[in-house]
Amino acid sequence: MGEFREVAVSALLAVGAVVWLLVVPYLVLQGALANMPAFGTSTHAGDGYLTWAAWLGAGLPLAGLVVSATTRRRGWTWFYGIALVPAAVVAALAWADHVRHAPPPPPGPRHCVEHSGGGNECPGG
Repeated sequence: MGEFREVAVSALLAVGAVVWLLVVPYLVLQGALANMPAFGTSTHAGDGYLTWAAWLGAGLPLAGLVVSATTRRRGWTWFYGIALVPAAVVAALAWADHVRHAPPPPPGPRHCVEHSGGGNECPGG
């Protein structure tokens, strides 16, 4: 039973590596191609591909690192640890881009506005 577990864990780590090395770049390419403007119009048709690429690109190295470290496979631990570095960089850049393009504050008075008749509207009040 122990030998089957060893083979199963090694196969799982190998499949995760293949998916990370082949499927994630394929999804990024598909998302980039789908988001290219066609005939002067721009759409977000490839956002689903890019979302899956982001989740798999960060999740697979993290899960692989945890599994390989807990099962004491040094080679796989190094592979997934190194794979986690570019995934973390891409995630940080995406987060920075999201923060930079945060939606503007809601419209409305940002100071007290007095109306005829003595009433006023003050923000937060």
